[in-house]
Amino acid sequence: MTEEKMRRTVIAAAVAGTLLLVFLLSVIVGQLIRMAVLDKRIDRANDQIAEYTQVIEKKENDLAYFESELGLETVARGEYGAYKPNETTNHE
Repeated sequence: MTEEKMRRTVIAAAVAGTLLLVFLLSVIVGQLIRMAVLDKRIDRANDQIAEYTQVIEKKENDLAYFESELGLETVARGEYGAYKPNETTNHE
């Protein structure tokens, strides 16, 4: 191989190596950006899960209250003006 061919081969190898390095770095940067975006989505989903869990717990507590005798009596008195048969009220 002549010196000129050897020089061209070395330059071509250096260019190919540089292009490969640039390509790999761009893939790594792209993956890092994708990971950051997905982490934010996961954080938002976890926040929503926590929020909905609190709503469910509150609604379960409300359900337990309104299924209890005290809750039923409160609704009957408050919304329907009902009272027990042998109970005297101020309305009579």
